[in-house]
Amino acid sequence: MQGDMGESSDTPILWHLKVSNYNEKARWALDYKGIPHIRRAAVPGRHAKLARRLTGGDSTFPVLVLDGEAIGDSTRIIEALERCQPEPPLYPADPTQRRQALELEDFFDEELGPYSRLLALHRMLPDPDLMLSAFTPDLQGGRRVAARAMYPLIRRRTVADFGIDERSVAQAEGKCRAACERFRAELGPSGYLVGDRFTVADLTLAALVAPLVAPEQFPYPQPQRGHPRLADVRDLLEEHGAGEWTREVYARHRGKSAEIST
Repeated sequence: MQGDMGESSDTPILWHLKVSNYNEKARWALDYKGIPHIRRAAVPGRHAKLARRLTGGDSTFPVLVLDGEAIGDSTRIIEALERCQPEPPLYPADPTQRRQALELEDFFDEELGPYSRLLALHRMLPDPDLMLSAFTPDLQGGRRVAARAMYPLIRRRTVADFGIDERSVAQAEGKCRAACERFRAELGPSGYLVGDRFTVADLTLAALVAPLVAPEQFPYPQPQRGHPRLADVRDLLEEHGAGEWTREVYARHRGKSAEIST
């Protein structure tokens, strides 16, 4: 376990990627609970080394440094936040509903998140300006020109890292369709997935499709919003009402940011 790289241990620090769906899941939990925190954004592709340095082993973001401990994985982050600040809760108080919410969180984490991410990458990669604007919105001037010049390499590396080919894209479409069917089957009259209130299950599903839906309340630029390159994936979500539901959940529950400046 490594330290927090020179930051004060008093304030939680979230190391994140701005566009990533799993990173949005952790950001949303911090904001929903109103936990003041510092954010440190990394450049995609360079974050793995940083994650290993922070956690001593894991190579993925997000990583939350909380009370001197570096916690990787969005599910573990939310679990830690529930312990340190139970209100407002993301876990239902009722034991049966809690088990249901955690099972749905795990299902969407495993059966939706990787595949919605792959489809977003696959649709956006052919357009360098769209891809760079979405994934590296902070690159300006000479750094943006350099990234544009290196884009063929970036594209090849992304395809290789995520295993993007015809077979994996077809599998991802099938997985996303199955996850949307599960969403429709679980959605209750309340408009929520578990019981009659917002839980970790709703947050997880909405966050994991957010890069495809690009809700207005997403905290960073979303140049892919309404872009024709993602139209067929948006249509897949809309078939089962998941796109509209995500926009509604964001409008209702993705409130004020708890990020603090340093």
